[in-house]
Amino acid sequence: MYFPEEPFDLSPSQGGGYFSATMGQKLNGGRFQIVRKLGYGPRSSTWLARGQENYFAIKIYTIAASEYARTVEVPILKVVHGLERNDGLPACRGDFWEQTRAGSHLCLVLDPMSTTVQAFMHEADHERLPIHAVQRIVLTVANALSSLHDVGIMHGAVSPENVYFRRLASGTEDIKSVLASEPRPTIRKNKIYPVVISQPLGHGCSWDDKKKKIANWSLYLCGFGHAHQSNPQDRLKSTQTNVDYSFAPETLLHSAYCSDKTDIWMLGYMTFYLLTGTSPFVTKPTVSETVAHISGVLRHGKCPDSIPIEWLEDENMADYHAVVSEDYHAVVSEDTIEKSLSEVLHGDDAVWAAEFIRDCLRVDPMRRPHASGLYQYKWFEELTPPGCDCGWWCCN
Repeated sequence: MYFPEEPFDLSPSQGGGYFSATMGQKLNGGRFQIVRKLGYGPRSSTWLARGQENYFAIKIYTIAASEYARTVEVPILKVVHGLERNDGLPACRGDFWEQTRAGSHLCLVLDPMSTTVQAFMHEADHERLPIHAVQRIVLTVANALSSLHDVGIMHGAVSPENVYFRRLASGTEDIKSVLASEPRPTIRKNKIYPVVISQPLGHGCSWDDKKKKIANWSLYLCGFGHAHQSNPQDRLKSTQTNVDYSFAPETLLHSAYCSDKTDIWMLGYMTFYLLTGTSPFVTKPTVSETVAHISGVLRHGKCPDSIPIEWLEDENMADYHAVVSEDYHAVVSEDTIEKSLSEVLHGDDAVWAAEFIRDCLRVDPMRRPHASGLYQYKWFEELTPPGCDCGWWCCN
């Protein structure tokens, strides 16, 4: 059976069990009324709903994903909501359950968001973003990570797909105006389910906005489905096999692990991707070859970036030295971060961006910078007001 959006025929035992909503449907005992579908993903769908006074985004998990979200995501989101510094992080206004004939769905009450930075890139020339737009996005995410890491939370999925825009004007009257001026929801019917077509809220931003407008972009790091909270010094096993850690070397090992330093790696990877529209790395036939390739791309002069010595005892890295010795010329012939950036940036912009990205992408996780100090990089200098010691946009 064909479904234009979420696959309603996927059962909970197969990882599905989507909530089939209708326009005007009431949730949580009548507290909310659905007026629009905002979007969907592999574990949930999100709906715009009217409350007593305001509009909210109701994220409704599949039956299969609800229990995990209850035990992992909700506790983390509650910690995030209580942070003193939570700029660039979503506000969870509450949660409740909806019962259907198929099972129970966890629902989160969130502020309405717009679309992702990934979708934004598709609108840009060559599907890459101008430097000032990237700086704004990256510094927002860096500040969000600083707040998370301070309380031992690793995000675990830093990527353009998880950075969302919010409307520059997002109050009740603004949303009412949008609903009145745009087409009513489209509903496609098949033999069993009515499928509501997604209508994301616009954000009013453009990839070629001037710097002054970019400074007012409202961005949020969302997507806490792979987050962990623990002691910041802990190494966490990378047991979620469906997670894309953007080539972070520690996640390629046989004894794979991840930590808050993996977030820093993913931030550096995302920065390069936003500027160039490409990945700095490619997958090689073996882990040793892939790590050698990564070390070559990140080399300093003719010296590949070094790996932690204990990695040589890992099953996936046993032949690492042999790989590097046999193919040393190829390793040191890789295009460096600087060379790749010089094709899309000019002069100091390329130099300073490369410095930031290369430090975030150190092969040894312990050599990567802390999130709290990222704003001090030369690349962000013009974004941080004179005399500001925190790097936060509140000082602007």
